[in-house]
Amino acid sequence: MIGLSSWTGRVALAQGGTVIPALTESGLLPPGRHAASMREIREIFVEQAPHADHRRRIFRAFELYSDMIRDILERGTFWVDGGFCSHKAAPPEDLDLAVLIDSSLPLTDKDHERLIPLFTLQGVQAGQPQVWANRVQPMGGLIDSFPVVAGIPEQEEYWDATWSKVKGPDGELVPGAVKGYLEVSW
Repeated sequence: MIGLSSWTGRVALAQGGTVIPALTESGLLPPGRHAASMREIREIFVEQAPHADHRRRIFRAFELYSDMIRDILERGTFWVDGGFCSHKAAPPEDLDLAVLIDSSLPLTDKDHERLIPLFTLQGVQAGQPQVWANRVQPMGGLIDSFPVVAGIPEQEEYWDATWSKVKGPDGELVPGAVKGYLEVSW
C-alpha cells in the first residue's frame, strides 16, 4: 500500500454531503461504516486515488449499475468495499457491493427477474451449447455484488464482518486487521 501524499485529512465538498474520514497510513478507511455520496466516492477514490484512469472505468460501471438497481428498488443501501475503497499500490480489480434490499418493498416477479443478473452468480451452468463458470460478475466483472435482506441481523452482521476484513497484497486475510467501508443510501 502507498502513503497518502495525494489525500490527507478530511475533505468537505462544496455542495454539502457527508465527509469521508481520512484514510489510514496504509491507505484504508478507518474501521466502521461511513456514509458517503456517489460524488464523494468519485472524488476520493477515483480523482484523488492512484490509477485514476483505471478506477474511472470501474466507477462508470458503478454509476450505471446504481441507475439499474434504482430503476427496480425505490429505496435501498449500498455497502461499498474492496480495493476500490483504498489507496493501495495495486489497481483495484473491481468494486465490491452488498445491496441491502428493504423487504417491505413490493417487488414483482418481473422485478426479481431484473435483479438476478445484477448480482454475482456462482456455479453458473447453462443449456446447449454447454456453458459453465465458477463466478459471473455484473458489468463485465467490474462490479462484485451481493443481495442482502435489510433488517436481517445475521445477513447484515455477515457482510459487516466481511467488508471489515483486510487482505494483504497476496490476497490473504491479515489476522486482526480491521478497516472501514462506505454506505450509500437512496
